[in-house]
Amino acid sequence: MIRTIKIFGIIIFILGLILVRRYESSLFYDPFLEFFKKSNFNHLSPPNFHTIRLFISLSLRYSLNLILSLLIIYLWFGDKKISVFSFYIFTIGFAIFCALYFVSICTNFSLGYMPTFYIRRILIQPIFLLILIPAIYYHKHLKKTNSPNYSR
Repeated sequence: MIRTIKIFGIIIFILGLILVRRYESSLFYDPFLEFFKKSNFNHLSPPNFHTIRLFISLSLRYSLNLILSLLIIYLWFGDKKISVFSFYIFTIGFAIFCALYFVSICTNFSLGYMPTFYIRRILIQPIFLLILIPAIYYHKHLKKTNSPNYSR
């Protein structure tokens, strides 16, 4: 019964991530949504944007993805320590990639169009969730195989 509830919860939170993506244009301010959808965006001039408004919107979206991702990780592994560790990874990742993103867009794509595109992707998609789940599994496997009670 508990396992069924966990699976149902994980599915609900994944649907939440899908809904964030589905309604991104109406929920969040991001003039770069349409800009990066164009196939020749690296030959176009970037759109005008309000830095503070973009930062707040990006922060809200990242926070929403963060909450849903942490809930998925908690339900998946059932370990509070892993959830706290994941929170730190998400927070450090946001600080680094957000700084890189705003430096790039505020300096007229000084990092280049494609790096800025991928940095933005990391910020608006739950990429860390996709990285952390296999990493946590791998870590748990290593811990299990290196324990003195493990026999092959």
